[in-house]
Amino acid sequence: MKVYSLPILFIAVLSVLQSTGQTLSKKVIAQLDAVEKEMFAATSNGDSLAFRKICGEDYYTINANGTAQSLEEALPYVTRFKGSTVELSQQKQRIYGNFALRTGFGKAFINGKLVAEFLYTSGWIFRDNRWQFIHWQGTPTGILLEGKGLMEPPKN
Repeated sequence: MKVYSLPILFIAVLSVLQSTGQTLSKKVIAQLDAVEKEMFAATSNGDSLAFRKICGEDYYTINANGTAQSLEEALPYVTRFKGSTVELSQQKQRIYGNFALRTGFGKAFINGKLVAEFLYTSGWIFRDNRWQFIHWQGTPTGILLEGKGLMEPPKN
């Protein structure tokens, strides 16, 4: 009897964990896709003002180099990504009340050249009648452009 209790417990816990995520409607997915596209457009344009408008005040990022930043700390770096493009794939999303987690695989390009491959998690909260970008965490999985100043604030 004890041999079967551990697998049954595992299945029960797994069922509870899987049931906590809510199914996203097509409308919500479209909203999240649109605001995520705006966020990447803001970074590709190096537009820190547009990026700020998309983010919540409690935005927090964990960078590939092991550093973490608040919104105010991250804003000076947005201009470094001007001219970049990102291709996303393997995207998944889960929603918990008014909070959405999006995960996937990305490839970053600068001037058409592949400079980074990464897995990512982004966090979005529906607040003040809009989706706000509040979290980013990226982990390099392939190549990463190092020593090219991307992790330094721009020089004025």
